[in-house]
Amino acid sequence: MAKKRKRRPKRGHPIAILIGLHDTDAVFWRIFSETIRLHIKINRGRKRRNQDKMQVFHFHEEIVNALRPIIKEGIRSVILLSPPKEEYSDEFLNHVNKHHSWLLKRGDSQVVFSKIVGSQAKNQKDVYYLKTQEHFKKIVNETSNKEGLLILAELTKIINKNEKFSKVLYTWREIDHELKLIKQNPNLPRPSYITLTEEYLKNPKNRSKTHRILQIAKTLEIKTKIVSKESEAGAIVEKFGGLVCYF
Repeated sequence: MAKKRKRRPKRGHPIAILIGLHDTDAVFWRIFSETIRLHIKINRGRKRRNQDKMQVFHFHEEIVNALRPIIKEGIRSVILLSPPKEEYSDEFLNHVNKHHSWLLKRGDSQVVFSKIVGSQAKNQKDVYYLKTQEHFKKIVNETSNKEGLLILAELTKIINKNEKFSKVLYTWREIDHELKLIKQNPNLPRPSYITLTEEYLKNPKNRSKTHRILQIAKTLEIKTKIVSKESEAGAIVEKFGGLVCYF
């Protein structure tokens, strides 16, 4: 009798990136609504205490380079974890401030960085333990909410612009129609963001239609952001019915 294939746990939607900064490496984890998955590992080459300034500089550059494609996807919430009594997170943020200030300036590439202290985030056991901790859940929610507010700040600007230079859609029919037009004509302007609440995504009435919109958006490389209705960002999106798309 053939063995039943083990079902992989649901991934859910992307929320943030966790970077475990350790004495010997930096480990990237993708935080989804249903699970946390390993992304990549960057080795220091030698232990932190044995590194000179140039080696630390190159290590931090590798982290920034690994973040670039993630930011391009639309994930701009980054949580840095350092062991107790170590300043690895501060070292990296000082590097960003000095050499990559574009990551901190308002715009499409602005990242929300948060810091957390933990023993380590090297393997699944470490991150599954972290996931059960209330302080970790809180920092993830706070960071994601700040990212959502950054995105929605752009929406506020667009609402106040002349209609000739902006467009706001807030029904799945309008958004679905617009995405179909873009598929037919790739030269048409693309939405800056599609933002929706978790509750809208889970609503049985919307589920299949919403997943289709998100799948098309992914194919077209259009950024999406899912927020909790309970957050400040979610409260804003909820005013549009739980779904909003802006150009």
